[in-house]
Amino acid sequence: MGNKILFSAEPDTNYVFHMLSVAKCGYDNAYGAKYRGRYDPADLGCIKEQETRLTVRGGQHCGSWYGPMVCAPAQGEVTARAYYEETIAWLEAGRVELPPGELSAAIRVCRVMAAHYDDFISNIWPAEKEKIEKYIVPLRAAFATNGFTERAEEVTGILLPTPSFTAALVSSIEGGAEAIDISPTHGVLGIGRGADAEIRFICHEFIIYLLKHALKEEDAFGSPYTWALTEGLAEYYLRKIDGQKRPFQFCGEQAEMYMQMESAVGKGAKALYRAALERARG
Repeated sequence: MGNKILFSAEPDTNYVFHMLSVAKCGYDNAYGAKYRGRYDPADLGCIKEQETRLTVRGGQHCGSWYGPMVCAPAQGEVTARAYYEETIAWLEAGRVELPPGELSAAIRVCRVMAAHYDDFISNIWPAEKEKIEKYIVPLRAAFATNGFTERAEEVTGILLPTPSFTAALVSSIEGGAEAIDISPTHGVLGIGRGADAEIRFICHEFIIYLLKHALKEEDAFGSPYTWALTEGLAEYYLRKIDGQKRPFQFCGEQAEMYMQMESAVGKGAKALYRAALERARG
């Protein structure tokens, strides 16, 4: 089968999260501070005002604009500029129903996002691309030889339903939400960790993608509590693979719970998850 984890350094993915960073939309960091002076504060304020709609936080909040205004342009099927310009045309033609105030706000955000794309591509992206591609080198080498994806599918009993999972690496999201989906095959990750920590982070996320398939009939990501159970289940499987106990996102307690439960219910994802829910309900 071979390795199923790929890596990307894509301009459109990076552009979208670049603009969220400079606008302090969901997070603030040194990256945003570095580039913030290039922009009219009114443009950044337009984005910041829609923070609740544009941002996501695992298991807690998913903004109503996150899919169409962040995920879709970040996928890069067309350039982000073209995507936002087309969205403006759709909105102005009334092809999307929104309350009047929300409609005008969405158009303003799209105009700002379209306006600054060319500057990013010409003057910012070359240096950021070089930084990300350098970061990818040891990660790609590690997964080419460590056999992780085969072992993960074997231990979980789940086959990835797509040919691959892509870690879409961006340089702007330190301090913000990451390991978040922009498509069924792509998750956004930052580049702020050392190689060993990043490898384990990606391993955890690959298992999450397996669990999304295995638990697709469950509400496994629908609330903070079920999200924590699912993250803990991924950590449980990762510990079965590598024997390490470095909890991801404070889910070590849930991983230990699954370790205790496996002798009674087995190691299948659905059985373990349902047993954990039953235990929680008393």
